[in-house]
Amino acid sequence: MSIPGLGQIPTQSLLQPAPSSSRTVVLRPGWEWRFEIPFDASVVVKVLSGTAEKDGIELAPRNAYTFRSAKSRILTWHGCDLQIEGSCTEHVAEYAGLVDNPANAVLNLHAELKDMRAEAASERREGPRVLIAGPANVGKSTVARTLASYATKQGHQPIVVNMDPQEGMLTLAGSLSAAVFATIMDPESSDGWGSTPTSGPSSVPVKLPLVFHYGREYAEEEAEFYRRLTARMATAVSSRLSEDPDAKTSGIVVDTMGVAEESKEGVDLLVHIADELSVNVIVVVGSNSIYGELSRRFASEETSLGEPVHVVHLDKSGGVVARDATYMQRMREAAIKEYFFGDVRRALSPQIQPVDFGSLVIYKLSDCYSGRSDLVREEPSSVMEHWTLAIMHASRSDSPEIVREATVIGYVYVSDVDVERQKVKLLSPVPGRVGDRPMIWGRWPEPYINLLG
Repeated sequence: MSIPGLGQIPTQSLLQPAPSSSRTVVLRPGWEWRFEIPFDASVVVKVLSGTAEKDGIELAPRNAYTFRSAKSRILTWHGCDLQIEGSCTEHVAEYAGLVDNPANAVLNLHAELKDMRAEAASERREGPRVLIAGPANVGKSTVARTLASYATKQGHQPIVVNMDPQEGMLTLAGSLSAAVFATIMDPESSDGWGSTPTSGPSSVPVKLPLVFHYGREYAEEEAEFYRRLTARMATAVSSRLSEDPDAKTSGIVVDTMGVAEESKEGVDLLVHIADELSVNVIVVVGSNSIYGELSRRFASEETSLGEPVHVVHLDKSGGVVARDATYMQRMREAAIKEYFFGDVRRALSPQIQPVDFGSLVIYKLSDCYSGRSDLVREEPSSVMEHWTLAIMHASRSDSPEIVREATVIGYVYVSDVDVERQKVKLLSPVPGRVGDRPMIWGRWPEPYINLLG
């Protein structure tokens, strides 16, 4: 599969802080407005004329979009005028023509996938299964969101799968998730995917993800169990494809973890994901070595459906900004806070419930992987304070092995542990009994000390 139209990255001016007053930015066809908004700040954007999109999501004209704590871009294919209110670090990326913008390659890829979906619909078989691979900070999630958004905009209903435990999709970090995207995505959401199921009424329909709890930061930390969860995810996705004709012909889009170019185990895990999900299109972003290795491994391979595997290389976008550890931690904290309290658009009212020690079944994920179930029954203690616990879709009497591989019902936050009174205060996004199911205390994401102020 060839992807024409790859252009050169333009020469860019240095990022400069902009004044906070309202201003108009004029973009010609193929240009981008790139912005970085610090934490605890926001910028309001309106499309005054023309058309514009963010990660493939078309922005409605004259509608005010508020972006917070974001590093992103707004792209126009036909030219537009933007009204900007608020202070951020910004610049305009100018291209000589449409084909010179690297985003054109993603548009061409979408066109290829569109043809594959049309052919799949006519033959009543599965549509394209696309996996996005590459190192960290090259724009993999942006490519995945853009492809999913373009598909839904044309009436398709792809299943989007997140296999990166460092970032959650429609859930918290430390998990793997999948959801059918049958409606538009929310360009204002913190993660770019949309609202979590606890977020209440929304102008953008809330997606309902299937979630597995991994509980560690890196896939390589517990590779054996990560492979087992991948197989569980593949079984669930395959079941949905067999039951949902629209999802079947739309196919899937898989966003994966960042893999270091020298990591053989990381590449092995990518191959395992591709095999389990019967991927027939692999898109490698920003790495010639990973592209070369995956091309070699899949040169003569076929999917379980007897299809060849196409490996495609995309250049890293010039707009990708490295996200340091502090930034990523702040993003995880923002996701946890939004899960329980909502955001400025939708305020939630979480419930604090005191629960007896004896009413809880809590398993802790060990600090070091041992190769076994790796769950140990844990009594509540003050060390547990400020951590989020995953409530598992399992019985309290189930073995640790069954609990570990179960799906996630939701999360609670441990606000206080009173050892003397044998009571635990749990913050829950919705009312109801929280001790009826086993819980897992993972190692990721890290505790959020200031959730309740």
